[in-house]
Amino acid sequence: MSVIPSALPWASALIQAAGQPIPDYGSAEWAALPDGSRAKVAACVIAAECWRTYTDPAEVALRLRIELDAARDYEEPAVWSPEIVAEVRRTADRPTFAELCERRGEPERAARARESAARMREVA
Repeated sequence: MSVIPSALPWASALIQAAGQPIPDYGSAEWAALPDGSRAKVAACVIAAECWRTYTDPAEVALRLRIELDAARDYEEPAVWSPEIVAEVRRTADRPTFAELCERRGEPERAARARESAARMREVA
């Protein structure tokens, strides 16, 4: 089952009535057609249907869901140079960034800092 709405019946009828190749709306081939050409009208209807389906709430929700899924699955690569690891070890007696975030009342930043520290331990 498609989430994207299908063309409206009247639009489908106009597109099918073109009976010839339909150039892209706004192209040089489209501009060369006479204004009363069925192919020229069909190209306009196709462009209108594309816009209608692009702005349909179900289509917008689908694109947003795909984008959010991609963002959620993205993870910054854990790349720690030996110099960075040595600096972290040298300053190990100081409060960690996660501890500082907790002291400031920033639990989300503290959680991310703990995840980063765990990745750093994997590299070392």
